[in-house]
Amino acid sequence: MIHRIPAVIAVLAAVALAGCVSSQPVQVSAPPGLSTSEALTWVRRDGQSGRANPALADQFAADRAACVQAPGDNAALRAAEACMGQRGYALVPASQAAARAAEYRRMAGY
Repeated sequence: MIHRIPAVIAVLAAVALAGCVSSQPVQVSAPPGLSTSEALTWVRRDGQSGRANPALADQFAADRAACVQAPGDNAALRAAEACMGQRGYALVPASQAAARAAEYRRMAGY
């Protein structure tokens, strides 16, 4: 149980950073000049946020556990991109998560 506490904290942090999004799936690629070492994070594409919704946070944790086979690095996240995409998440640079979430909300009419 103690080993899961950091994972739960990381998931909750990712959900908090991800905000809420919705849209048709969008192919995410690094913009020109973006460092390949920049941290990536998941953003929901359905217009919902896990920040104030524990059920969505729990669902994200379950989806991430099912899709991401190795902990935490960008290569593991990229390897899980198709699986997480099927579950309604987009992989984006962490520095762009808030802007991408706002874009998805705008596209959904929120």
